[in-house]
Amino acid sequence: MNKFVRFLIIVILILAAIGVFFGVQTMIATKRSNEQATQTISESLATSTVDGTGQSDNIYKLDLPTATTTAPTTWKNYTSNRLGLSIAYPSNLVLSPPSASSSNVLTLDFPKEVYFHWPLQDEVVLSISASQSCPPMLIPAGPFVSTTTFSLNGYSFTAIAGDDAAAGNRYQEIVYETHANDTCYHISLFDHGVNGAGFYVEGQALIKKYDDQHEKDMAVIISILNSITSSLRLQSKNVVQ
Repeated sequence: MNKFVRFLIIVILILAAIGVFFGVQTMIATKRSNEQATQTISESLATSTVDGTGQSDNIYKLDLPTATTTAPTTWKNYTSNRLGLSIAYPSNLVLSPPSASSSNVLTLDFPKEVYFHWPLQDEVVLSISASQSCPPMLIPAGPFVSTTTFSLNGYSFTAIAGDDAAAGNRYQEIVYETHANDTCYHISLFDHGVNGAGFYVEGQALIKKYDDQHEKDMAVIISILNSITSSLRLQSKNVVQ
């Protein structure tokens, strides 16, 4: 075996070793990322008590609307005869009403530059629908979905919250449902964002700063969801066809 062949074999072995090393490092990093996402979701559910049926007495870290929850008088008012309801909402939300050519869904978009701070600027949409049966959640049913009930303004609501993470993304959904006039009125807040400030900045202190700010931003949005729900008024007769 000449020197060139030996040299070629050595180079191939070195490259193979390097490939194996980086492959193992990638697997470790992916595992750690998945474990971190799972831990984040598990911690958020730590306050939720779920029984064998998947029911929960308290949705994780979620402040539900109460009898004292109200909508500011400065908000806009909107009535949909098609859905048979009226609501109040902040003027800086982008409202898209239902139409005859679309499904019976009213949507309200939260401008990310208004409601979030850099770098975690989520996409948040609140939708309100009226249909004969309640639509499924966008978050798949699983261990990170919990339910409870509450009463508000004479309406009995079921509250459902879900949390999911994948490929660096985080998804959260909060649903309030009430039944009247043989109709399911479905209010859904869907949030999509990056799973943590660590994808943008380095250093635990800086990461914590931006993650904490994101939690505060989401608390404001949930408060708006609750106030919109508090403003909900249903017509005495369902008009959805």
